[in-house]
Amino acid sequence: MNVLFVGVRWQNEEDITSGPQKIGNILYNRLTKNEDNFYFYGLCLEDTKENRVDFEVINKREARGDMKHLSSYIKENNIKVLYIARYYSSLALYAVYLSAKHKLKIVYTVHGLVKKERVINGSFKAHHVLCEDLLLKRAHKIVAVSEDLKSEILKYYPALSKEKIEVINNGVSIIPIKEKIDIKNTYHLEEDKKILFTVGVRKIKNIEVILENFVKNKSLYEKSYLLVAGENDTDYAKEIINKYKEYKNIRFIGYVDTNMMNNIYSEMDIFIQISKFETFGMSIVESLLHKKPVIISSLLPIAKYFNEEEVCMYNYKEDDLATLMLEILNKNSINEKGYKKAVELFDWDKVKDNYHEVFMKF
Repeated sequence: MNVLFVGVRWQNEEDITSGPQKIGNILYNRLTKNEDNFYFYGLCLEDTKENRVDFEVINKREARGDMKHLSSYIKENNIKVLYIARYYSSLALYAVYLSAKHKLKIVYTVHGLVKKERVINGSFKAHHVLCEDLLLKRAHKIVAVSEDLKSEILKYYPALSKEKIEVINNGVSIIPIKEKIDIKNTYHLEEDKKILFTVGVRKIKNIEVILENFVKNKSLYEKSYLLVAGENDTDYAKEIINKYKEYKNIRFIGYVDTNMMNNIYSEMDIFIQISKFETFGMSIVESLLHKKPVIISSLLPIAKYFNEEEVCMYNYKEDDLATLMLEILNKNSINEKGYKKAVELFDWDKVKDNYHEVFMKF
């Protein structure tokens, strides 16, 4: 049973910042260590114009190029299963077409729903939702990265059969720091102050709750900095950045590469993620793997895997977020228990075996 992974191909795992792209690439790398029936067709969707190619054979099991060559590549390599780890509308439509043409089985891992993002953030058009709907209907197996996400899929697409959806957690591992960076020096932070860190300048991330709690508490604000990574070019992000531009202890640092992210994890004192919803929460697990204290919303799907000794649960109805952050800073502790639980739950070998079982059922 030959399986073709289709998506953006990375040669170095440590360079990948996208959660879905990590799954596609790292899963492929591990499966191909002992199996020769897995292939990867790398799309040039995120390449600069000068780096794009029409078609190029990388090795006997990998190629890259334009989507139009997928059909011939599938035929030449007798592909029976098409695997998609990250949603692209153009790929969704083409995958459905290829499935019909070549009688392929489609396996699609859902990390988030376009339909839900459109409702909350308005970040997708109506035709994107239609493409997602078509892909989910035509996929032979849907992988959800949490039980809660499975429920979300069925909520937004109630016509889908629940038996069609399988839950497999994402795998997470620490990427070694390639180059040591002094975070306080890089972002001009005073040496005696603490570092709070969060990711995402979107409504769904509840970023304004974090920012307001940070600036309203004088003790917290004066003894620490808040680093905020993520988008800075959307209308919402621009509005937020402009609103808090006078607060010198808040630093919007934009997108950062994996090496910078790992340096921040290494030097930060707390990671905060209190999103309205996270399909998985890669940054949460990565923070735990660096043995750092983490504050998460008690409503997040990933919260069910941990107890209060492993992560700090934030209940928006009962807790004052600023007080929680101050309490953790005053403890100044290493999060050994959270680290051990994260290692146990999100082991890549377990994830690989679960996916292998899904692929080989066809």
